[in-house]
Amino acid sequence: MSNDQEFKKEVIEKLDTLVKLVAVNTNAQALLGGKSQKDQIKILSDLGLSRNIIALIVGTTPETVSVRLSEMKSKTQPKGKKKFGETKEEVPSTE
Repeated sequence: MSNDQEFKKEVIEKLDTLVKLVAVNTNAQALLGGKSQKDQIKILSDLGLSRNIIALIVGTTPETVSVRLSEMKSKTQPKGKKKFGETKEEVPSTE
């Protein structure tokens, strides 16, 4: 990509972030009011905001945002997944 294209892409990304921030700020009370920090982080992440911006809005650190998002992701993974080294026991057939 040329420097001009990279610059345009970066400007567009920053404008997208600004639009999202204005939308969140306009509806902040309705969108985030009374919700836990974890729920606020999920909502803002679902809107596509970066962890740095989410941290500023929620009043925490980007690291805390990362941890909360990681915790939420691990809770939504299918339970049937085996961890490394685990084996699934076979249930005998009753036929």
